[in-house]
Amino acid sequence: MFIRNSLWNVTGSALPAIAALASVPLLISALGVEGFGIVTLVNSMIGYFGVLDINLSAGAIKYLAESHAAGEQRRFAETFWFGALFYGGLGLLGGLAIFMTGGWLVNGIFNLPEQCHATTVLALQVGAAGFALNQMQSYLLVVPQSLQRYDRSAQSEAFFGVLVNVASVVAALSDGSVAAVIAARVGVSLLNVIYLAYLIRSLKLDICLAWPGTDVRRALTRFSAYAYLSKIATTLHQHGDKLIVGALAGPVALAFYTVPATLASRMLGLTYRLSSVIYPMTSALAASKRIHELRPIYLGTMRYVTYINLVALGVIVLAGDEFLRHWVGESFVAQGYPVLVLMTVALLLDSLTNIPSLVNDALGHPEVSGRFALVRGILGISLVYVGAHTAGIVGAAIGHLLTAILMSASFLLFVHERTVPISFNDTLVQGLGKSMSVGVIVFGVLFPLKWLIPQGLLGTALIVSAALLTLALAGFAFIVSGDERAALLAVARRMRQ
Repeated sequence: MFIRNSLWNVTGSALPAIAALASVPLLISALGVEGFGIVTLVNSMIGYFGVLDINLSAGAIKYLAESHAAGEQRRFAETFWFGALFYGGLGLLGGLAIFMTGGWLVNGIFNLPEQCHATTVLALQVGAAGFALNQMQSYLLVVPQSLQRYDRSAQSEAFFGVLVNVASVVAALSDGSVAAVIAARVGVSLLNVIYLAYLIRSLKLDICLAWPGTDVRRALTRFSAYAYLSKIATTLHQHGDKLIVGALAGPVALAFYTVPATLASRMLGLTYRLSSVIYPMTSALAASKRIHELRPIYLGTMRYVTYINLVALGVIVLAGDEFLRHWVGESFVAQGYPVLVLMTVALLLDSLTNIPSLVNDALGHPEVSGRFALVRGILGISLVYVGAHTAGIVGAAIGHLLTAILMSASFLLFVHERTVPISFNDTLVQGLGKSMSVGVIVFGVLFPLKWLIPQGLLGTALIVSAALLTLALAGFAFIVSGDERAALLAVARRMRQ
């Protein structure tokens, strides 16, 4: 079930990621570099209002999973309705705040040309409705995930994730305005909320309207109070750097920063989806007194996810400049490629903490990950500001990298054997060390090909093909365990018959 859910979860993110990457050159062509930068800025401003969310969804998915595993239907219903009422109110409050403060934010803070002010304010006000819908959309999605029905949640995410990008491109090409693009996104969010309500109804859960009791409210708010620290840090990480670059350097520089940063986050974000299913699974194992089953799943997931992330990093280093050249144009290569490499390394280091953090939270210690995340967010935004102020968008990426080095090492050393029931030594040797060693050795051998093979699309394709083949063989030989290798070979033999 774990592997199946992981693959479904990746599919739910992979298809929208591909659609988003494909839409970037079309949006830049229709809106211009400046217009694309303004769309990014508007989305970041709306996203920044996510600090209003105390991250109740993190507690909801934990307690929904536990209640369902224990057969406590009344508690399940109370938990669901507490979250639904909270996110409904939060969406209305945040949407109103965005609508009312849009003009002040655009005219008083950000470095925009005068002729862009009115358009940006209108887009932000339209996006206020999107904020309200997105809160409910994000919450409703945790219900099938808490039941480990990632097939259903992934189907919804994949369809609407692709649709929002298609709708954005259609709006940009037909109208050519930033506000039209934001309006198209809002329309898709509305359809998504309607579908998710239908989806939950189709699961035939006993969630008739139930006012949450004191114990449910206390458990959820206590857990979420600490998880909120992680939410603040995530918001700073996802949107703070873009707001800083937009404020210091303007929308054109923001576009040159956002395009490679988005590519890096989309590629490495897929592996987070592979591992995130461990959160409700760990909650269910803890509730049913089977936590001893966690160890092989934990170490195996760490090993595979780390290796896959190293593969993504290597491909970006080898082919990222050529990809940017053909994807969005030559103008993005000189400034964008260094940002792409630096951000990918930073995200790789950040990814090492994903699985420990999910297990830590599932076992009831959100205060640990929350405090680390808050420190990481504050440190990160400070270093990004210093970097952007002194060295532009490359300096901002360096700020991310330095933060990732410091905070990832600190978190991994702290949680193992304190809140995560696996030692750091076992995690390093069986989960991280082998994957890192094999990946680094393979790329150390392959990296000179970047200069030995002539540049161009054909040369890049040859380099990437050689890298992927070599990494696949090395992974099969050294990363896959003996039992797993035997099972894969048995499947291959059956397929040949």
